[in-house]
Amino acid sequence: MSNEQLELNNDELLAHGQDAVHCTLPIADSSLAATPPRANVASFIETQRRARPDAVAVIEQRGGGRITFGELGQRVENIAYGLGELGITRGTRTILAVKPGIEFIALVFALFRVGAVPVVVDPGMGKSNLLKCIEEAQAEALVGIPLAHALSLRYRGAFRTVKHRVTVGRRWFWGGTTYRELAAREVKGSQPAITHWHDTAAILFTSGATGVPKGVVYHHGILVAQTEMIRDAYGIKPGEIDVACFALFALFSVAMGVTVVLPDMDFSRPGSADPARIVAAIRDNNATMSFASPAVWRNVGPYLLDHDLRLPTLKRVLIAGAAVPYQTLAQLKERIAQDGDIHTPYGATESLPFSTISASEVLGETRYDTQAGKGVCVGKPLPGVQAKVIRITEGPIASIDDAMELPVGEVGEIIVSSAPTTREYFNRPEATKLAKIGDAGAPPAVVLPAASPRSPGSAPGDNAAGAATSQLWHRMGDTGFFDAQGRLWYCGRVGHTVWTETGPLFPEQLEGVFNNHNAVTRSALVGVGKPGAQQPVMVVECHDGYVPDKELQARIETELLAMAAEHALTRQVKRMLFHGPFPVDVRHNAKIDREALARWAKERA
Repeated sequence: MSNEQLELNNDELLAHGQDAVHCTLPIADSSLAATPPRANVASFIETQRRARPDAVAVIEQRGGGRITFGELGQRVENIAYGLGELGITRGTRTILAVKPGIEFIALVFALFRVGAVPVVVDPGMGKSNLLKCIEEAQAEALVGIPLAHALSLRYRGAFRTVKHRVTVGRRWFWGGTTYRELAAREVKGSQPAITHWHDTAAILFTSGATGVPKGVVYHHGILVAQTEMIRDAYGIKPGEIDVACFALFALFSVAMGVTVVLPDMDFSRPGSADPARIVAAIRDNNATMSFASPAVWRNVGPYLLDHDLRLPTLKRVLIAGAAVPYQTLAQLKERIAQDGDIHTPYGATESLPFSTISASEVLGETRYDTQAGKGVCVGKPLPGVQAKVIRITEGPIASIDDAMELPVGEVGEIIVSSAPTTREYFNRPEATKLAKIGDAGAPPAVVLPAASPRSPGSAPGDNAAGAATSQLWHRMGDTGFFDAQGRLWYCGRVGHTVWTETGPLFPEQLEGVFNNHNAVTRSALVGVGKPGAQQPVMVVECHDGYVPDKELQARIETELLAMAAEHALTRQVKRMLFHGPFPVDVRHNAKIDREALARWAKERA
C-alpha cells in the first residue's frame, strides 16, 4: 500500500458512506505510519450538509437569524473560495475578531476549509495583553468587525504583518473586502485544502487568568479528537438543540449536527447574562442541552425558583470554567428533565476534555468529602485519556522517567496525555518546555480506533483512543490526587499552593471547609510572605458581595476559626479577611483571581 492510498479525502469517504474523521486506517508497515492521515475539522460541516441539509444549524436569539446545515455548508464553501482568492490560504494565520453569531461560525469553518489558521484572542484580557498576543501571532490577515480594523490602524505595530483584510460589517477606508461580498458568491464543487492530522488548525489564547496569555497550537487532529470525545462522553446526537453560552463550544455542537441557539447575551461577560433571556432561549426552542459558565447558572437557578419555572426538555447541562457551587447544582437538577443531569467537565485550553462528573454523583456523595477538606472531585478520566499525579517539581521535566508518580491519595501535580492534548505554545519555546514532558517537537503517530477507559496506574499507551504513541504529557498546572475508585480530586493550582513552614496547603481543600458557613458565598486561601514561611490567610466573600460591619465580622471570624480548629488541615489558619465581590477571570467570570487577592491581603497583613 502506498502513502497516497492511505490518504483518503472526505469526498471519497462520503462516497462509501463514511465520515473522514471516523475512518480507521490499518497501518502495518512502520514506514507508512509516519504519514499522518488527512484530517480537516471542516469536514464535519460537509457531512451535515449532505446528510441533513434542511435541519437548522444555528439560531440567533437576538435578531432572529437562522441558517440550515445546507445553507451553512454552502456559505462556508462560498467564503472559503473567496478567502483563497484573497490569498488567505493554507497556513495563513488570521486574526478572527468577530462577535458570536452565524458570521463567526461560518468564518471559522471557512478558514478551516482553506487550511488557514484562525487566531482567536479574548477581548476581555485587556488592551495591553490583547496587543501583545496579536503582535506575537504575526498574523497575515485580519477578519473582524469595523472596530477591530480601526484598532489595527491605531496600533499599527501590533498588526504590522497584516496584509489581507475582511470586514464583517461596514468597511470604511482600510481596504480589503467584506463578509457580505464573500458570502454572496455562489460557488459549487470547490475542493477543500488538503490538511493532515498534525497540520496547525488554530491558535487559541489562554485567558491569562494565571499569567500572560499564551497561544495554544491546535492541530486538525486535535479538534477532530475533541469533537468526537465530547460527543461520545455525553452521548450527543444529531438533531439535538443546544443553547450555547460560550461561543467556542457552539462550534463543537454544530460540528456534531446539533442545532445551536445563541442566546441574547454579551458572550464576553457571562456573569452579566440576563437569566430570563437564557431561560427563554431554552424554553422557546425546546433545548435538550446547554453549556455555560458557572456564572450564568448561578443566576439561572434562583430565577427558575423565583418564577416557579421548569425546563422539562433540558436533559443535559454542561458547566465548566470553575468549581460549581452545590446550591447551583441542586437548584438546576430539580428543574430540568426528570431523566436529565448536570455535568461538570474538567480540562484546560491545552487539554480538553479530561474528565467529567455528574451532579447526581456530586450531590449524592462527593460534596460531603469536599466539605470535609478533601478537595473537588472532577470524576474519572474519559476513555482515551491517560492521567497521572506526580511530585510537584519546579522547572522543566525532560522525560516521564524523570517524574515521580505518586500513590493513590497523595496530592501532587496532575499531568495528562490524550489525542486532544496540545503539544506546544506558539512562539513560546520556554513555556512549552515547562508545560510539556516528552518531545514536544515531534508529532506522534496517530492511533484512531476507539478504546475502553483507562484506570490510573496502567502503562502509558494502554487503551488510549487516539493517544500519542510517541508520548507527550501536558502538565496541567493543577494539584490533585486519585482516590481508590480512580476518581481525580482537584486541590487548586500549583501556583496557588501556600507553602508554610510545616508544608503545603492546597486552597480547594481548605476552602471546602470554610464554605460550609452559612454566611460565606466563597473563600480563597492565599499566602503572605515567602514560600516556605508563608502565613495562610483566608479571604472571605459573604452573600451578595456584602462586607459585614466590624461586629458581625468578628462573630463570623470566631465561628470560622472554631470550624478550622476541628480539622487538622485547617488549624494553621489564624487570620480572616473580609472582601467584597471577588475579582474573577475575564473568560468565564468564575475563576477567583487569587493573585489579586494575595496582593490585597499582603497590604493588610
